[in-house]
Amino acid sequence: MSEDSFARERSNRRGVALVAVLYFLVVCALTITAVLFAQRFAKRNALNTANGTQLLAAAEAALHSTLSSWSSADRSRQAVGSTVASLATINASMRTTTHVTRLTSRVFSITSEAMFGGSNIARRVSLLVRLPFDATRVRGALISAVDVTISAQVRFATDSTPCDTASAAVILTPNAALAIDADIPPGSQPSIVRDSIADDSSIYLRVADTWWSELAQRADIRLAADARITPTPIVVAGQCSTSNANWGDPRGLIAECAHRAPLVYVPGDLTIDGGAGQGVLLVDGHLAIAGPFTFSGQIVARHGIETLADNIAISGAVYAWRASNDASVSHAITSDVRLTHATTLRYSGCDARHGIASWLQPRRVRERAWSELF
Repeated sequence: MSEDSFARERSNRRGVALVAVLYFLVVCALTITAVLFAQRFAKRNALNTANGTQLLAAAEAALHSTLSSWSSADRSRQAVGSTVASLATINASMRTTTHVTRLTSRVFSITSEAMFGGSNIARRVSLLVRLPFDATRVRGALISAVDVTISAQVRFATDSTPCDTASAAVILTPNAALAIDADIPPGSQPSIVRDSIADDSSIYLRVADTWWSELAQRADIRLAADARITPTPIVVAGQCSTSNANWGDPRGLIAECAHRAPLVYVPGDLTIDGGAGQGVLLVDGHLAIAGPFTFSGQIVARHGIETLADNIAISGAVYAWRASNDASVSHAITSDVRLTHATTLRYSGCDARHGIASWLQPRRVRERAWSELF
């Protein structure tokens, strides 16, 4: 073999070796790049999964916080079709936004979204809830299954708000006796309707789709039998107190206790010496109002009602049902309704519904609920 041929063969071998080395280096580089990319992708996925889990937990926490702090008083005033938004900051990098939309008079949609600040990573959850049904089959300032006496100083009024319209000032069973003071001119006498529906016990013993016995067990305030009380709004350190003497404040929407509307139950007689309150008052005995008293909501008494002082104003609805079979429950002489002195009863569907605010907590609509994640 000549020297030139040997040199050419040697050069060719070097070229093949160089190509092989370059190919090996390229393959190694691609392999390393693929491994690094896979590690980075796995790390990013793990981070996104961790972030998504945190965001989802924060969104669910915000949603359930909205349920636990549900204000029926605020929601009852929210217009159908409107949305109320609330923002919360979890930490320096995470925030939540919750929207409560009123779809119908009873159905609400709650949507909570959690997001990291400065990024598009977010998680959203939503839920449909429904308020318990509150059937208002009779609409009057006073609904009574017992005899009623009305003096000349008593006045009846109806609410002009769009909640509903009163059927009459006083609704009686067909057999109940009615005595109206002769000094009341015929044109000023309250409108009276006698209806057999006033004989239905559920009108008196069922509130917010819940029977009397359960309401008594789960009352916000339970007083002793034969109690005397002067309820009044109580504010401690800028916060509305939850004491038994505090029945909320019906005299202003911006007052500290404006949203307190308790369910009050008394297993016997009750004497109110004056004051103010709102909510639902259930009296298993005789109710006597012996002082100036302002109340908004519903009152149900089973052993008669009497007013014994001036400046008594009740807005909402008052119910008088028949006495229970246990005669020892009440010491009152009569189980009738006796309205005297300067007393004003105003029928208000809005105030009656606001009175059951503490009981009208939303319940999940299981058959229509959904959750949205992205």
